[in-house]
Amino acid sequence: MQTQLEWVQVEAAIAAEEGDPDYQLREPRSSRQLQRTTTTVLDLVNQLIWRSQTGESVRSQDNVEMSGDRISTGDIVLAELQDLLPSHYPSYHHPLEDPVYTTRSRSLLGESIRRIFNQAASSKEIVAKICYNIITSGAPPSIHTYNTLIAGFNRIRRPDLAQIVIDSYIHNTPWPATQQTMVCLLNHYRGANHVEGLRDTILRMRGVRSTGLHFRVINKNAIYTHDWLAWAMENCALRKHTYVERARRGDDVFNSIIKGWLYCGELDNASRAFVACLRNGCSVPIQTLQELFAACLTAVHCTAARRLIRGFVKNIRNFAALVGRIIEEETIATSRQVVLSLSHLLEMSWLPSKDIVIPVVKGCDQTLQQLESLINRVQIELELRETANLCMNTLKEINSSDLSISRLDRAIATLDSAQRSRKKVTGAFLNFRRLATVVSIDRNYHGIRALIETTTTLVKVAILKIKTGYDSDPSAILTSNQLMSFRQQTRRYSLLNALRSIEIYKGPMTQENIKLQLFRRLPDPILARKFEESGAADNLTIRTLITLFSPKPAVMPGPRRYDYSERMKQLEQEFANVGLTIRATLFAYLNSYTQGKLGFKYPYLHTMPIEKLVEYNMRRGIYKPPRVIETQQTNMIESRDRENPAIRTAEESLMVLEDADEAKDIVLGRTATKQAGIERGLHIDQPIVRLPSADPSVLRDESIHVPLEASG
Repeated sequence: MQTQLEWVQVEAAIAAEEGDPDYQLREPRSSRQLQRTTTTVLDLVNQLIWRSQTGESVRSQDNVEMSGDRISTGDIVLAELQDLLPSHYPSYHHPLEDPVYTTRSRSLLGESIRRIFNQAASSKEIVAKICYNIITSGAPPSIHTYNTLIAGFNRIRRPDLAQIVIDSYIHNTPWPATQQTMVCLLNHYRGANHVEGLRDTILRMRGVRSTGLHFRVINKNAIYTHDWLAWAMENCALRKHTYVERARRGDDVFNSIIKGWLYCGELDNASRAFVACLRNGCSVPIQTLQELFAACLTAVHCTAARRLIRGFVKNIRNFAALVGRIIEEETIATSRQVVLSLSHLLEMSWLPSKDIVIPVVKGCDQTLQQLESLINRVQIELELRETANLCMNTLKEINSSDLSISRLDRAIATLDSAQRSRKKVTGAFLNFRRLATVVSIDRNYHGIRALIETTTTLVKVAILKIKTGYDSDPSAILTSNQLMSFRQQTRRYSLLNALRSIEIYKGPMTQENIKLQLFRRLPDPILARKFEESGAADNLTIRTLITLFSPKPAVMPGPRRYDYSERMKQLEQEFANVGLTIRATLFAYLNSYTQGKLGFKYPYLHTMPIEKLVEYNMRRGIYKPPRVIETQQTNMIESRDRENPAIRTAEESLMVLEDADEAKDIVLGRTATKQAGIERGLHIDQPIVRLPSADPSVLRDESIHVPLEASG
């Protein structure tokens, strides 16, 4: 989590970046673009004002203002701001007409915003004053102003207001992000524990989502030279029709990325980010490096350790420079801790056995030896430095002018202090290799076991498809490596459980046999009995039965309170049984498609809404009665004809006429009923309004409310 001190440091970096004359802003180049910028600023101001009045806050200043009855300073400033908005404000000058005036106005605006954030005022008052200054400024705000707002709102613990500024920047502005813009975005989503926001920001930095962070979007047809194509291939992400420029990440950005992934528990992504940091010749603070190494060692994450070691080897020069900088700038204790972490990461990278891991990676043995020699050399250097310092301090105490006993005591204390410092560093890694080996073996065992089960299941799926023609995994969800939603995971688990219960070597290999096996081995025998009592158990298909093998929920339906009497508990249990019977009966009479859809949407039948089941059964019953009546009439006529064929020949012509008259009466009756229904629904006595055609432009531009009767 971010502290206020961290955000203060970010604000100082933003102020330094704003004063850098080498950074070129993307200014509006026409009056139309300036008008678009003004509209964006007005939208941002309105949203900030609305959110400051309606959003929840954890700040004590906001709670005090809400509990008070008198008019606050924020209300007074908001009233003045509301008076300014309908007038000629904001009235921004074009930034390119007078660059000196624009720079001075923006600098004063940034300073005023920082001073406002430093006041111990309520959020409403802070927002009102900031918006007032933005509206009355002579130049439109820039990306530095947005950076200041994001950092300031996060510092005063109002991330909801910072999110409004972020949304305005991402979706409504064309300004390319600065280094501190990326730092603000990453730190904001880390503080809000918003993993998807963090991932979206990183994807935009890579240029693989939308327009990236507004750096440069180049159409493929506009590239007509080899030099330009080489630049685009190196610095841009290839999209379908365009090249989107990637962000250039610095030390602060890499630090924020690594800390963000560590806070989210994504060690793989954190290790990838650190390897990319080494590859780009950047560095991170020693605290972030220690957090990364400690997280990998604590979790015994062998995959992340291997990725780090491979990155160190591929970028051995940058890695050696990083280690040398740590030894020169940090204390001996800190340097020893980092080197010991590297040594244990190296050992952990080939767990559970060096003979298993190294043959898989070609050329790994040589590179590991190079890395080992580097780490050993650094350890020897640290030992020599520590021994030299210890000798100097001991001789200094011995050669002092105090009494001999005092000098001896201080010398012994110096040696003991050095010994305790060494034990403190090395004690954390005591017996680490043995523990890491055991954990690695256990994880590999479970991984191999899961792989064997998956392979067995896939073989069973192939056999069932060959023998019966039924594909139980048409969407290949068993072999998918993509991120799955909760429903997809539930579907995968139910399919695995169902296939485990099928015995392919017993009985004939037919679809009926598979369905019978699944029905007899349902995880809930009570549910199977309910289906049998419904009389429609044969209506359950294989796909439907597979959905019933989903894992049970953590909370089973039962008595809601524990202080009920036994009679009340019994009545509640009977009520639950009746509900299960109703659900099972209604579910069994649905068609196979609806059963499968509801089964995957509601993995457990107890949670399936009865209203949905009744609705789907009613839809199914609308078209079924006419078919039943028609079948009954046909059967009656055919049975009568079989009993007395002469009646058919004698009365055939008369039946044709009678049937024709009857059909005419039915048609006339239906027409009259339909006409009456139309008159009741559309109210013919009122003037008929002609509705426009459903053209897309009409649907977007006109707010027309179609009457309920006319819509269907």
